[in-house]
Amino acid sequence: MPWIFGIMHPTGFPVFTIAGGAFAHLFAFGAVSWRMALFSAVAMSGAAWLVSRIAFEIETQPWLACAAAWLFAFGEVAWGRGTRTEVHAVVAFFAALALYAAVRWVRRGEPAVLVAGALAWGLGMATHPLVALLGPGLLCAFLSRARGLPRRTALLATAAVVAGLAVYAYLPIRSAMVTQMRLDPTVQLGLPPGQSFWDNEHPASFAGFRQVISGADFGAGGTFTHLFEAGTYSGGGMKYALSAIKEFTPLGLALGIIGGVLLAAAEPWVGVTLLLALAVPTDFTFAYTIEADPERYYLISFLIVSVFAAYGTHRATERLPLGRIVAALVLSALAGALFWTNRDKFDQRNDTGAQSLVSMVVQRTPENAILLAPWLDATPLAYAAYVEHRLGHRILHSTWLSDDAQYVPTWIRTRPVYVVDKLWGSVPGYRTIALNTSPTLYRVVKK
Repeated sequence: MPWIFGIMHPTGFPVFTIAGGAFAHLFAFGAVSWRMALFSAVAMSGAAWLVSRIAFEIETQPWLACAAAWLFAFGEVAWGRGTRTEVHAVVAFFAALALYAAVRWVRRGEPAVLVAGALAWGLGMATHPLVALLGPGLLCAFLSRARGLPRRTALLATAAVVAGLAVYAYLPIRSAMVTQMRLDPTVQLGLPPGQSFWDNEHPASFAGFRQVISGADFGAGGTFTHLFEAGTYSGGGMKYALSAIKEFTPLGLALGIIGGVLLAAAEPWVGVTLLLALAVPTDFTFAYTIEADPERYYLISFLIVSVFAAYGTHRATERLPLGRIVAALVLSALAGALFWTNRDKFDQRNDTGAQSLVSMVVQRTPENAILLAPWLDATPLAYAAYVEHRLGHRILHSTWLSDDAQYVPTWIRTRPVYVVDKLWGSVPGYRTIALNTSPTLYRVVKK
């Protein structure tokens, strides 16, 4: 949770935590939830702007480059994920920044751009490891001008990558601080360090740090073995194709495919760099079937498709009378159609589900209750506890009843214990009483 600078679930996302938390504290206007949504919106807007810069760099017209940014921004995935607290909005920004630097490096060979792009890649990886999969594409761009590269420039670029990755040091440092200062309320329950929100997996220990950054709990490591299975691409490819059609319209996707092919033919180093950057993270997503929201993993590829669509539209209309105007109108019309189709995103601000959950828990549980909640319910309750301070002396623990059943008899001697929403498991010698609430609250009592 960025507001409390806590340790998030694997893979930790330290850049998102630090930058998001700092933004929420420094931009002291409105609710914290709104500030964090604004932070994501700024990051996604930055990614959209970089789409226009990449398109302009490969010599599409300014209005066409602008329309490419709109095409990306108004898609359902980008708009939806860019208007909520979402780490992948920041992922999209750093990925776009690294790719913009890569394209400029290929075309201009500017040493400062190489170093800046290396830093962006390192910071992107310290935001989410998905950005590491840009490596093959970025390596292709680097090799285009590697011959004769000054050693000093190469060393600076390497140091920049390491500097970005070094932000991961935040995880063990902050974890040790949380433990030393006893900031996590769950320590009052006798639980070991490593609970959600404040100190997930306790990365102050080597085992905890390895657990967080590896994403082992979420099966990330085993995903790579599925990349060599044909079924991965038949199933994942179809889901991606349907999502891409929805994101760009059939015409927009067709222009993107045409643009990618034509760019690779006209400027092989640039084209292959972007095609690899599109393909490798997307292939990983096909194999990573445990992800509940795989579409947000498509964002990197979607920003590249937007660039390709601008280039494809430019090339398809350049021989027409008034070709520049036609190209800008075509892509702008597609972006406008997406804006209209996805206008329901403006209604997200009217969703009161989380507020209703918190109000119900506050009204129906005593001040000293222990609340056991699954992740989806625990997240808004944690916001109420640590941001709004609405839960009073209640202690929130994100867990299933079955996972911590051995602690319940001790807890219940001094505090009432409630399970929020999902009842999974039981405690020997105890029963649960369902309260007439929505979602259901269960009180654990002795038989």
